[in-house]
Amino acid sequence: MKPNTRSAGGAVLMLLMIPVIVGLLACMPVPVGDPERSRIDPQITGVWVLLDDRENPGFFVFEPYDKRTWLVTAVPIEESDDVDFGDLESKSYADFAEFIDKEPVVGQDGLTAGKIENYKVWRTKLGGQWFMTWEPKMVFAAEGFAPEAWFVFRLDLPDENTLELTMLDDDLFDDVEETRRAYERVIKKNVRNEDLYDEDPMRFFRVKPEHLDFFEDLAREVTNN
Repeated sequence: MKPNTRSAGGAVLMLLMIPVIVGLLACMPVPVGDPERSRIDPQITGVWVLLDDRENPGFFVFEPYDKRTWLVTAVPIEESDDVDFGDLESKSYADFAEFIDKEPVVGQDGLTAGKIENYKVWRTKLGGQWFMTWEPKMVFAAEGFAPEAWFVFRLDLPDENTLELTMLDDDLFDDVEETRRAYERVIKKNVRNEDLYDEDPMRFFRVKPEHLDFFEDLAREVTNN
């Protein structure tokens, strides 16, 4: 997302996003896709860790809400004076697993979980490409509790353990009527146009079963604080 295209609405919504996403701000004033007509992909259901050069890691729980949508809980992982990610030399899952296997302290004086955020999430296929829409929850609005904006990503699954989300850039939507169908037409027309997307995807890795206890400990930090 080019800095000069960030909208005022996006600046407001940024306050709702966890730190691992705020650097990629590009928001849509309308949702893309119809959550009532969507279907979840069981391959995506589960716990994923976001390892990104731009921010500290965070983990995301994709829990089926029904057959159509997920409830996604996003939790940033925060460092302490005694435990930091300087020991994490790269952003591969293998290196992160090695970091976990050293049994870093979780809780007071160690790694902690930051403020969680919740999203209603669904998939939409446009122009032969899957997209994913994230709707922030716990948003108090005058009508319908609808957020001011939605986050829309191109969805790619390079393999069963990797999830890539590339945020849409809003430059191509200038002067487009703010309706779902109008936005979807732009996406379909430009689905292979790189100008539609941010330059760098966010890359998530499926958490392996042997590491779930570590993330459960971090999740307890949220409920205990």
